[in-house]
Amino acid sequence: MTQLGNPALPILSKLLDRQMLFVSGKGGVGKTSISRAIAMGYARHGLKTLWVAFEDPLKKPGELIEAEPNLWLLNCVGTVAFEEYTGLKIGIPSLTRLFVRNRLIQTLAQGAPGIHEIVLLGKVWHELANYQKIVLDMPSTGFGLAMFHSVLNFQQLFKGGPIQRDAEKMMKTFRDPNICGNLIVSLPEEMPLRESLDLAGLLAEVLPGTGPGFLVNRVYPEIAPLVPEHQSPFPQSAFDYLCHRSQLEKINLKIWDDLKIPYLTLGAVEPPVHLDPLNPSLTLEQSSIIEQLYEKLKAAQLFGAEPGGH
Repeated sequence: MTQLGNPALPILSKLLDRQMLFVSGKGGVGKTSISRAIAMGYARHGLKTLWVAFEDPLKKPGELIEAEPNLWLLNCVGTVAFEEYTGLKIGIPSLTRLFVRNRLIQTLAQGAPGIHEIVLLGKVWHELANYQKIVLDMPSTGFGLAMFHSVLNFQQLFKGGPIQRDAEKMMKTFRDPNICGNLIVSLPEEMPLRESLDLAGLLAEVLPGTGPGFLVNRVYPEIAPLVPEHQSPFPQSAFDYLCHRSQLEKINLKIWDDLKIPYLTLGAVEPPVHLDPLNPSLTLEQSSIIEQLYEKLKAAQLFGAEPGGH
């Protein structure tokens, strides 16, 4: 699908205008890099932005760092979020510490159905008052949906109490198309493309009215094969592999094309792998990918005018 005049562009542009963006999809499709690139775009256009990862074991629990001007990165972890949430409700630091260190309370926080997911999303929901834009790198499809379902179930099953009231307010926010939106990321492969359709249907049930945008990552350039179709399906060279891969991706994308789903494609990038001396946890490969994805999204004019432009 050509990008010029792509019907997905106005949909995605409107989606990126919202204050909170959930970036979802099957594991391994590039959600982390794309969500970081989007957050980078917001920040470089002068908007105070929070990028959120959930329970990253490679980062300190609850760690909040400023990655560049206007861009903060948060590793949202349940135990830290629960303590912060409890502090908000009790309002007395010393009493809060006694409460959260109680063994019974710790067991309840870890084992009670839905509490873990509520405090994770609740932490981010509270941050809406502090940031102009929030981009969430959602867990893979199943757990990401479970987080929304936990908030919804808690709202419906329990009546009264501060957590139930907050769950109700959270769902109202997440279902508001003027505030929140969902971006579904896929690869040009059959399983991720089909799973994305299932995800879109399930999100429509939980968050009606907030129709998602669609993006396909790591798409190879479309190249017509230079060999007759009856020859071996196995590539004989690097260029032959590219031809085969291009044709297969075109066939796979018909899954969405036949359903007339508007989507944006982002090409594959292959930077070298080295450690970034300024950030040992982030390789130059990751930095380069994020930077290149940001440039592609900017070229599609999804972030509006350049800062200071007209």
